[in-house]
Amino acid sequence: MIPEFKNLNDKEIDLLINAPVLLTILISSADGNIEQKEVNWGAKTTHFRAEDKESILQKYYEKVDKHSREAFFHIMEKLPVETEGKIYFISNELKKLNNILPKLNKEFAKELYKSYLSLAKQVAQASGGIWGYGSISREEQRLLDLEIINPPHQ
Repeated sequence: MIPEFKNLNDKEIDLLINAPVLLTILISSADGNIEQKEVNWGAKTTHFRAEDKESILQKYYEKVDKHSREAFFHIMEKLPVETEGKIYFISNELKKLNNILPKLNKEFAKELYKSYLSLAKQVAQASGGIWGYGSISREEQRLLDLEIINPPHQ
């Protein structure tokens, strides 16, 4: 068990563990085409973060890394086919984080939120463009600031 999760129930923990996969799917599906490069980069980013022994989020990302492949297929099975339906479904799931993040240690919650923003941008940059420039589509750009998730209070 991740110590920062001690005040959470199982559903809240599951959502936190699935959040990086949800974010990867959200951003990669924004332009109507989930590209394998984007999904792979989301998984690689999670794996890199799980290896970062200096990060407060390392244990969290270890757990995410162990479950991300299975979570990806499980979530994809539940999603509507059309792009807007996918975005709506995932956005509603991610909005639930607004009730969970305040229950976490403030420093952990802030770092987690920043890592979500970073992950979203990295997934968006994974496809197209030259060295990451010009690779973020207009549809992805409108989702990148993750307005659906409230930043933790300072």
